[in-house]
Amino acid sequence: MIRREWQAAAIAGAVLLAACGGGAGSGAAGGGDAGAGAGTSTTIVGLDTMKFNPETITVKAGAPVKITFRNAGMLPHDLVTEGGTRNAKLVNLGAGKEQAGTFMAPKPGTYAIICTQPGHREAGMVGKIIVE
Repeated sequence: MIRREWQAAAIAGAVLLAACGGGAGSGAAGGGDAGAGAGTSTTIVGLDTMKFNPETITVKAGAPVKITFRNAGMLPHDLVTEGGTRNAKLVNLGAGKEQAGTFMAPKPGTYAIICTQPGHREAGMVGKIIVE
């Protein structure tokens, strides 16, 4: 019982922390808009509420984007991009861990970000990359 209370408190703290950090600085300049030219980067946070923060990022076509994924939850989470010519595959990140990968798509469109941990995608842990 104490373990569940501790987990609930940790989840609540992670959600509050992510909510406080949701403005400028939570991604690239502009709060998750990673489209300002070559060598751009953004940070996406994984939460135990089965959400990515931010859930959507916008990038430029043909420009590589470094995605840093930070797990702010207690559960393991993944960040896998789909559909690009270069996809980030950051998997099995434990609590408090951080990893980086690169995403790139040559043409405009909407590309998927998913957590591949069992049941997480189905629970809504999905996001998107808008390529302009």
